[in-house]
Amino acid sequence: MSNIKQTITDSEYQIMKILWDANEKMTVSDVSAKLNGNDWTASTVSTFLQRLLKKEVVACDKRGKTNLYYPVLSRKDYDLSETESFLSKIYKGSIKNMVASLYENKKLSDDDVTDLKKMFELE
Repeated sequence: MSNIKQTITDSEYQIMKILWDANEKMTVSDVSAKLNGNDWTASTVSTFLQRLLKKEVVACDKRGKTNLYYPVLSRKDYDLSETESFLSKIYKGSIKNMVASLYENKKLSDDDVTDLKKMFELE
């Protein structure tokens, strides 16, 4: 499923965030109502949901003429896939290289460094 996750566009990601946050199955109208500040029509939302269905990251239950959508890809799995892709692309798959780059470019605060040290301390 790794390739599928990487093909989610920014617009589709907006839809996924709504579905993840909902914790229940949603209609196109439900999703549209949650798109604050976005002027997408219900037809546009429906198109994005159909694309997500084809990518197998969303599923749909039919209740009469109503479609109820829900995510089958978890946010955690998506986030992990995106993180791995980013690390692979930019830092040759190395978290060490990423942290070193942030540290060398003074993008880590003293608190960040302390927190990282604590995170990796062995008991």
